[in-house]
Amino acid sequence: GIVNGMDVSEWDPTKDKFLAVNYDVTTALEGKALNKEALQAEVGLPVDRKVPLVAFIGRLEEQKGPDVMIAAIPEIVKEEDVQIVLLGTGKKKFEKLLKSIEEKFPSKVRAVVRFNAPLAHQMMAGADVLAV
Repeated sequence: GIVNGMDVSEWDPTKDKFLAVNYDVTTALEGKALNKEALQAEVGLPVDRKVPLVAFIGRLEEQKGPDVMIAAIPEIVKEEDVQIVLLGTGKKKFEKLLKSIEEKFPSKVRAVVRFNAPLAHQMMAGADVLAV
């Protein structure tokens, strides 16, 4: 990896091998929408372009704020028509809590608690909002 950065050629949406659909500046709107639908289908969420999709990719450690996310997600999904996909591993207590939220809100939340580089690429390409 690149400390505090990314390999821009590997993550270039015009040639990223992990994307369902490659896109550039002229095709970004449709390309992102198609990648969003592919992401929703891949993780088992209802496929709907109109529902905002929030993605988090990261370590589940205290300094990354998973406790804040765990507290906020149920409130957000109860009040808003939104989908949330989380990808990461870390402290088992956070992994278990995120999986329990997924069980409570199966049509709105997916917690993927394993390393999955292709999914990370698809999440970056398909999400409407990235939670950092």
